[in-house]
Amino acid sequence: MIRSMKCVGPPASHLPYQTTVSLVLCVSLFLLLQPSHILAQEKPSPTRKLEPVTLGLSAKQVLNLPIYLAHRYGIFDSEDFDLKPITTKTSTAIAALVSGDLDYITAFNSGLAAAVGGAPLVATYVAADKPLLYLISRPDIKDAKSLRGGIIGHGGTRGSHYFATVEMVRHLGLDPEKDVKLISTIDVTQGITALFSGVVAAATLSPPYDAMAVRKGFIRLVSGPDFLPRYVENGLVTRRMKLRDNPNQVRHMLRALVRGLRYAVDNPNDAVALIQKDWNLDRETSQLAYDATITTYNLRGEASDEIVNAAIKRSQQDAKITQSTFTPKDFVDWNLIRTVQQELKR
Repeated sequence: MIRSMKCVGPPASHLPYQTTVSLVLCVSLFLLLQPSHILAQEKPSPTRKLEPVTLGLSAKQVLNLPIYLAHRYGIFDSEDFDLKPITTKTSTAIAALVSGDLDYITAFNSGLAAAVGGAPLVATYVAADKPLLYLISRPDIKDAKSLRGGIIGHGGTRGSHYFATVEMVRHLGLDPEKDVKLISTIDVTQGITALFSGVVAAATLSPPYDAMAVRKGFIRLVSGPDFLPRYVENGLVTRRMKLRDNPNQVRHMLRALVRGLRYAVDNPNDAVALIQKDWNLDRETSQLAYDATITTYNLRGEASDEIVNAAIKRSQQDAKITQSTFTPKDFVDWNLIRTVQQELKR
C-alpha cells in the first residue's frame, strides 16, 4: 500500500530557502517509500486500447522469469500490450508462428532449425546464452555404466535441450545414438514427471526442477554449466513479415522484455517470491533457482556471429544438410534491440 504523506504550507516560491529544501526532501522521501515495482512502471496510454499479443513458451521454467515478472507487474501493459502467454510444445509453437496463429515464440534454436529448413522466421533478441541444464538420473543410476541402455528424456524436439542432452551423454563417454535412447518429454515439467515415475532413466532438467529432484534423492549425473559451450537458450522469434510490416510492435515487445529482465536483476526479492509462489517451493530452493538463473541472462540482447554460426551448424548436421549458404544474417536481426537498448539506456 502506498503511504500517504502531507507536506502543507504556502507555495514554494514564497518560502525561505531552508523551507524549500525541506519540501524537496519531503517529496523525495515520499517517492522513496513507494514499492519498487510502482516506480519501475510506465503508465499505459489512457487513450489507447491494449493490443492483444500472443507469445509461445516451450515450458513453465525459471528461465522465463523476466517474462513472468513483466506480465505480473504491468510492464507489458505499459507498452500497450495485452499479453497472452501460451505454453505449448515447441513443434506446435513453431507451426503456429509460421501460420500466423502466434505472434512470437521464445524458442531460439527451434526457430533457427525451422529457418534453416526454409521457414520465414527471424530472431530479434537473445535473453540467455549460457546453458543451465543438468542430466538428472534415478537414484539407482550413479554412473555411465548403469545408464547404458537406458532412456533419457529431454524437452522440445531438436532445440537447445536436445543438443545439450547429446553433449552431456557424450561427456559421460557414451554414444547418444547407440548407447542410450533419447526421447522428447515435451518440456521439463513432463520430464521430471517421467523421471519420478520411472518412465525414463534420466532427464535433462533446468532450475528449479533439478533441485527438486536432487532433494528427493535423484542423482545430478552431469552438470551442464560446467562444460557446455555458450549457446542461445531463449530469445524472441517472429515472422519476417511482422518485422517488415509492424516493426513498432516488435520494438515495444523488445522494450517489455528488456525492462522485464532489468526488473528481475534489480528486484531479487520480488523475483524469488514469484518463484516460491508459482512453483510452490520453499524460500531456500527458490533463492537457489534465482541465483543460478540470473547468471545466464544476456543483458545486451544479442549474440555473436560465432554463437549463431555454431547453432546453424548443429541444426544443419541434425537435418543432414551438407551444403548450405545459410549465415547468421539469414536468421538474426539486431537492429531493433540496439535501438531499444539506446532508448532504455541508463
